[in-house]
Amino acid sequence: MILKAQSSASLSSGEIKLYAFSEQDVLLGCVELYNYDPINLRAAVGIVVVPQHRGCGHGLAMLKELTQFCLQNTSLHQIFADIAATNQASVRLFQKAGYQCCGTFRDWVSKGDNFVDSYRYQLLLK
Repeated sequence: MILKAQSSASLSSGEIKLYAFSEQDVLLGCVELYNYDPINLRAAVGIVVVPQHRGCGHGLAMLKELTQFCLQNTSLHQIFADIAATNQASVRLFQKAGYQCCGTFRDWVSKGDNFVDSYRYQLLLK
């Protein structure tokens, strides 16, 4: 897997998007850092895997590569993700990547006529 950043990628702008490609240059998905907090040295993580490439381990590989990118290229202390409680695939993914659940936001995400909880998962880098 190869991660390619946008040409203007800079955490100081508040976000960095890294696109994941296979060795054959097929787009697998995107992982991003956003909501950068320069005072507390943290950023949120978002991830999207192209539907036809889900369930193949690409999401985990992307999160592992993102972690290495953060360790080598940023001064971040932690990265985190907010995940709807109904999104069990993402919960499992972030757990496999070493993130720890550190809280629950009650009725945080609107799903049609209902609200569902959201979990915060964090990974301490330093």
